[in-house]
Amino acid sequence: MIMRTLRPTPTQGPDRGLGERVIVRSFLERTMSETRWPAVAGARRGSAVFLVLIITVALAALAGSAVLLASGGSLVAGYHDQEHDMLYGAQAALQAGISDLNANPFALPASGYTQIASNATLTAADGTPVPHMVYDLYAGPTGSPTQQQGRFVTVVAVAKDTARQRQFVRWVQLNQVSFSRFAYFSENENGICFGSGDRLNGPVFSDDVITTCGAPQKADFMDSVWTPQTFNNGNPALDTLYDGWTKVAKPLTLPSTAKLATLYTIAAASNTAFTTPNVAADSTAKVLSRVEFDAYTVNGNPDSTSPGSGFVKFYQVDLAKPFMPPPAGPWTAAQRDSVGVGYLRSGITRQHDYNNCGEWRYVRDDNGNLEWEFFPLAVHRTAWYRTIVGDATDATVPLAMRNANIVDSTRVGGVYPGDTLSIAGLARRPARNGSAANPPRCYAGGDPHLAASERDTTGAAPARTGPKWGAQGWTYGRRGGTDTTFTGGDVSDPAHPSRMGHWLPWPGPMPAAFTAAFKTAHPDWKYLFPIDTIYNPSFRGVIAVHGSVAVSGTVNGHITFYSDGSVGIADNLRLTNDADTTCQHLMGIIAGKDILAMDNGINAPAGDNTVRIQMRNGSSDLWVESTVMALTSWGAEGLVADAGTLFVPLQQPCNGQNFARGCVHVQGSILQNTRQGINGGNGTTTGYGYEKQYNYDNCAVVNPLPDFPTTGQFTINNYFESDPTHFNVAALYTALAP
Repeated sequence: MIMRTLRPTPTQGPDRGLGERVIVRSFLERTMSETRWPAVAGARRGSAVFLVLIITVALAALAGSAVLLASGGSLVAGYHDQEHDMLYGAQAALQAGISDLNANPFALPASGYTQIASNATLTAADGTPVPHMVYDLYAGPTGSPTQQQGRFVTVVAVAKDTARQRQFVRWVQLNQVSFSRFAYFSENENGICFGSGDRLNGPVFSDDVITTCGAPQKADFMDSVWTPQTFNNGNPALDTLYDGWTKVAKPLTLPSTAKLATLYTIAAASNTAFTTPNVAADSTAKVLSRVEFDAYTVNGNPDSTSPGSGFVKFYQVDLAKPFMPPPAGPWTAAQRDSVGVGYLRSGITRQHDYNNCGEWRYVRDDNGNLEWEFFPLAVHRTAWYRTIVGDATDATVPLAMRNANIVDSTRVGGVYPGDTLSIAGLARRPARNGSAANPPRCYAGGDPHLAASERDTTGAAPARTGPKWGAQGWTYGRRGGTDTTFTGGDVSDPAHPSRMGHWLPWPGPMPAAFTAAFKTAHPDWKYLFPIDTIYNPSFRGVIAVHGSVAVSGTVNGHITFYSDGSVGIADNLRLTNDADTTCQHLMGIIAGKDILAMDNGINAPAGDNTVRIQMRNGSSDLWVESTVMALTSWGAEGLVADAGTLFVPLQQPCNGQNFARGCVHVQGSILQNTRQGINGGNGTTTGYGYEKQYNYDNCAVVNPLPDFPTTGQFTINNYFESDPTHFNVAALYTALAP
């Protein structure tokens, strides 16, 4: 079909536009009428095109959506995969940190935190580095976020994706497994069996074979028993294992003194690190210094168990000083190491030192008033002592007290029988002792009762007045008063120059609680080292001594005591509150060598088969309310027969049997390298030591001792995650500070 263009004629004039439209319309109508179209009923002309377009667009949109959804899902999956990778990376870093601490728990700082790793490479299972993944690792001692009591370590891992600049923070709280959790621990049982009524109320661990003695002896294990060896039950029908026993994979090892050296740094910061005249290799038989714990009420508190009431003092003998010579007696030079050792210990090998041991007499003070005063036997033969004692035997003194003051005037072999610790002297004492509450007894060197031994007659007279002072002259300066006279002893005090030794003065600021009234009541105030952060803010619960040392006293606090040598228990060591359910009163002793109950004039009785004189208030029972950790052994001195004449084979009852020294009460744990006996006999007259009375203290688990050695094992307590955007490691450790 040919389409022709029609032009309007020129004659159409101004209306040619309308005419053109008419012509075109006519042409189209004619053309359409000539064309033959197929007849389709009901069809809309052009709708298919639009439908196709709509479907095409819809399919394109669906395809685009599918592409977008797939892409978004892939991105989300990748994001989560990366998050999982960082989570696993952080977890792997935490496990590496826990492993490091288990291998070396001393890597932990004393406080705050330390960075163990920085941008460390994460290694896959096949040993290849994980691409774009590094980590930082931190560790430090903390408290518990849940306020749980105990000793905790927090390890923080920060896993970092170096390609995408993202990080993931995960941290774990670990419980430190302290050695004090065990009621009993040893590396070597030394062939000794459990029996004789042994009852262990807490967990038991030994690297060696554990053996029970068998019938008729009995042993009870009230908690778990672990050993990498085996358990030889001497009589299964008699012995009791409430939790059975478990064979573990590997032994535990006590720390070395090199590992424990950090305790000196901790103690030095609070002025509670001391140096003795001894070295670490010296045995307890040669100690020349001692540590004494004291608990005094302060600030009007009702008792000495309150915070701020705990103190420690340090005393050492001065071998260069002119010692008072001991009077003639039954001992020989071979039975004493030195005058200094004998004085500090109140005698050794059951020989009671005359400068430390004596009796109470009822005498007049400087103003003529009658009072009880202690006089060492070394001054009993002096003229001034006899004058003082005789002055109190007039009719104004009760008869019993006058009898207590009767002084033998007849020498036997150059010795007054009543002025010796010979059997002859002891035999007559029961009728002349006066008061049953004041029997003969001994005190450790430097004790305030020993003023007669401590004061030097060449020094300036102490500030004392009164008619009796003037009448008797300087001799009254040798008197100890009732039980509070403290002569001092530091060489810087011109009023009381040291005769036998000296106490170390406290170098820190004087506590505000030391008022005039406190000083009057406690003449030893200059020598009190606070063991509480109230008056010693830097104190972290650690007292450390260089060299072997003796220890005794009353402890108020939560204390770890350490010596790189041996520690001798010179007298009772008690807690002010040994029934504290809040676990704030606790004591632990660590020794680089031995911890031994001393065979001295205080602990060991004197006498023979007829007479037994206890030199510590009527009982030779010894109290050690402390966990003891000896890197060598825990035990007692002098568990052998005595060649002299002063040891008493009479027995003191304990737990239904008789023992030469009665009971030894330990409240805490017994931890040692090599096991020793503490009696040396079979519980009858052949034994020379103690019957064991051990009481496991669960506070060692609830509130472990400060900086007490751990087993090198950590148990996982809780996992936590932190917002990586706002995480600050220093802020975390500050918030968790113990």
